[in-house]
Amino acid sequence: MDYDLKIIKKKYGEDMAKLCREFFPTLLEKEGLLSTSISMNFEPNHSLYQDLIDQGKEFEFKDFIYGLLDMDDDTEITSQKSPKELLSEAGYDLYECKSEKEIQKFRKYYAKGEELCTFNGGRLNSCRVFFAVKKDVDEIKRIDYPNPQRQDRYGTSVISIQFMKDYSHTLSIKNRYNHRVNNPDSTFSNNLDNIIKGLTKSFEDEYGLIQQYRMNYGFEINGYTTANDGKFHKYNNEINNIYYCPNNIILDNYEVKHYEKEKYIIMDYFIVDLVNKKIKVYDEKIKDPFLDTVDDIEKIQIERLGKNKKLVIKIKNKEDIKIVLNENNEMIRLENPNVEKIKDYFLRHNYSLQELDLPNLKIVGNEFLSKNRALKEINLPNLQEVGDEFLWLNKVIEKVNLPNLEKVGYNFLSSNEALQVLTLPKLENALDEFLFMNRHLKELNCPKLEKVEANFMHANKDLQKLNLLKLKEVDDNFLFSNNALQILNLPNLRIVGENFLHSNTTLVKLNCPNLEKIDDFFLNNNPIFNNYSIDINKASVALELIKQRK
Repeated sequence: MDYDLKIIKKKYGEDMAKLCREFFPTLLEKEGLLSTSISMNFEPNHSLYQDLIDQGKEFEFKDFIYGLLDMDDDTEITSQKSPKELLSEAGYDLYECKSEKEIQKFRKYYAKGEELCTFNGGRLNSCRVFFAVKKDVDEIKRIDYPNPQRQDRYGTSVISIQFMKDYSHTLSIKNRYNHRVNNPDSTFSNNLDNIIKGLTKSFEDEYGLIQQYRMNYGFEINGYTTANDGKFHKYNNEINNIYYCPNNIILDNYEVKHYEKEKYIIMDYFIVDLVNKKIKVYDEKIKDPFLDTVDDIEKIQIERLGKNKKLVIKIKNKEDIKIVLNENNEMIRLENPNVEKIKDYFLRHNYSLQELDLPNLKIVGNEFLSKNRALKEINLPNLQEVGDEFLWLNKVIEKVNLPNLEKVGYNFLSSNEALQVLTLPKLENALDEFLFMNRHLKELNCPKLEKVEANFMHANKDLQKLNLLKLKEVDDNFLFSNNALQILNLPNLRIVGENFLHSNTTLVKLNCPNLEKIDDFFLNNNPIFNNYSIDINKASVALELIKQRK
């Protein structure tokens, strides 16, 4: 017993050893049995225990380990039908793609920002690629699924079934929500029989695609993937079917590549070369201007901060750059006093950054940290201009200090759900989907704002009072979902698009004396207009009704 627990503690941590003592007392009586079973199926990492607990997977893990050792049931589900016939019974049409042109035909099914890496090209060099498309796919609309779930009707309506061409034939079933849900590359737990019974054996018989490792008994864990060594590997990022893992491992099309810890650090999706004093990308398809901001390195120092580590990067003739990494080598803090301008796609695949200090930054391009999920505060005092999809997917930002921001692109903080107060004293125009998903903003201060495009704060529920003294024009769906606003002061507003305050029933004071043009569904549900029909270009009618209510 002690022998196995010592090995488990060393490879997976003390908490994991305690869990194994509780779950597997019988297995621990046979020396080497439990530690070998776990080691053969899980690449060592000290986060496994916490990941199991956080996801409520500890009892599934217990069943999985016992299942590995239960060899009594070798029953295989078989069928005499072909994969096309079986998938047709499940409601799908099956296609195999044998050229890049055939793969691109399926791009049309994927929403913007949810396209598969497969569409970037080159996948046929390493994989056999199939697509299964629901027969009623045209009736399944993305707009009907604002809160995606991996196994919902939309997510599974178009799936890509891909087998590695090597001996392992490692399987990945890719979701239509690519990167919007947990484990999108493990839909149906990467088990074809979860789509319809007998499909695994049918693919073996029809195409000779016999998976080397598939006896996982349906077990999966978010943030882990199975490589062609048969092990579950924890990963930080997946980009272009390449997984970047803790412990200096990269899985390239499920092939395991180890990097010496004395020479390298795999940081997010970058390789920190400690010997040659460089930071580079493994995948040259990735274009990230972060690399431009850490050029001309003279020295890289590593300081320990408990479980974390700090990289102090000394740049020739400039101030030091400081990066803090967590125990999984994910970037959680970045300080760079040198940078003033950043091009498109800066750290757009970073999920984990929690603190950002770029005091002299003035201009950023498109998709700045667009997939980050962890940043809670933005303090960029000199920032003047941002491109499209600025922190696009971050939902948790609570504090914003952008006193000099003058220009924003579309989808500015569009997924944010936490921000309650926003002050942008110099902003003049807000493009499409400005704070689109923000439900809880209670105070907005934009004294110079003159024009807002479509879907301005579309999902907001909590704003009760709004003064935009210079606003002249608003596009469609202005505060579409808000049903809390009581006072709206827009003294210079002239033009209004469709669905202006569409859902609002609470407005008691509206000041817009210069309004000239309204479009359909102006204050559609407000009681003021229950008995009136308001035509486009007849805003005077609306104003008269408002006066009557006063």
